[in-house]
This record gives sequence, structure tokens and C-alpha cells, in this order.
Amino acid sequence: MRQIPLEPLTSAAFSPFGSVIAIPTSRVQASSANQSTATKYSPISPLTTTYPSKNEPLMSLFHCHPRKLTPSATFQLQILERHPHTTQSFIPMGLAASDISTAYIVIVAPYDPVFDKPDVSRVRAFLARGDQGVTYNVGAWHSPMVVVGESSVLFSVIQWVNGVAKDDCTECEVLDEEVSVQIPPSLRGKNAKL
Repeated sequence: MRQIPLEPLTSAAFSPFGSVIAIPTSRVQASSANQSTATKYSPISPLTTTYPSKNEPLMSLFHCHPRKLTPSATFQLQILERHPHTTQSFIPMGLAASDISTAYIVIVAPYDPVFDKPDVSRVRAFLARGDQGVTYNVGAWHSPMVVVGESSVLFSVIQWVNGVAKDDCTECEVLDEEVSVQIPPSLRGKNAKL
């Protein structure tokens, strides 16, 4: 089984796959809002659609539970998905940046145009903090959200849809090559021995 390293989620490292939603850097324009009781940072992350026909924005809530780990405390990647015509944003709700018992992992892979599928040999995994969200680029291959540790995490999810399943989401099983991510001891929670 091939183990991929777990990298910190940074804007620079994640840029080939999308953008990180986090406390703004100096590159983002700040302005006063709400009668000067707030600071607005915009734009933070693109919300893009390339559907050739009618579509609409959709906001959902995903309540993601901690994933089962292998006996060696790894998460085994089994599926990747992409949204061929839309960005997709995941924004955690209620997970503190300082929480050391729960986190989520963002797993992505570049597109292989020769085989029209994800390039599993170049999978990357990022460890995200509670004060970070992500927006996947249009068509970016990614795993479903992977929560690890003690608690479930609620995510606000924003994307465009047209209601046609093959247009809204494409899936690819990862069977030809076993890929796993080693989970740090502090995030193994009660699922570490499953």
C-alpha cells in the first residue's frame, strides 16, 4: 500500500486544485461594512459555473462523521469525485482552529487527460484546521470529506447544480492502486482500532 504524506493546508500548496478559505491575507481588499461594525474581505474564493445549460446555486449542509481507520491508523482512499461544471466550497461550522482532537483531511488528485480520470500516482492530502475551508476548482478530483478524530463536523457546502447526475458529479473508484494517509496520533480518536 502506498502512503501519501499529510501536508498542512496552505494557499500556495493547494492552488493547483482550488483555493483555501481562511482569514484573509494582504492580497484581499478590505472594506468597512455594516455601518462600520464589520470589515468585509472580498473576494475570498471563486464561485464558478461552466454548465452549458440552465443551472442554479445550491447551499447544503453536510454533517460529516469521523472516518473508520485501518488497524495501522491510516485512512484508505477508495473513491475520488469531481464536479465537471462547478466549483464546490466546504466551510466548516463550529470546529475551532485550536481543536487538536478533530480535524479534516482534503485529498485531491490532478486530472489525467490521457485516461480521462484522476492521476492517482500524484494524489495529495492536506490537513485542514477548523478556521479553514476549501473551494475545489471546476473539475478538480477530490475525495468526499474525510473527518478524523473524536467529533463530527458540520460543513456548509456551496456549488452550482443542474439536476443531471452525470453533470453534477462524476465518481472514480480507486481500485488499481491502494493509497492511504497516515493519521497523526492526536487525531485517531475512537476509530483508530476499527
